[in-house]
Amino acid sequence: MQFVSVLFFLAIGVVLMYYLPLISKDLLQITKQNEEIKSLLKKVLDNENKK
Repeated sequence: MQFVSVLFFLAIGVVLMYYLPLISKDLLQITKQNEEIKSLLKKVLDNENKK
């Protein structure tokens, strides 16, 4: 029973080590997109305020 639980936690560790870089890369891409959206919205709001 102990061997099965060790294998289970080992499998969870391997899955996390495989997927964490993929998730962090996606989060970095989303963060960059959010910054671009913020800058575009700021430009639009500045243009609206000038009118």
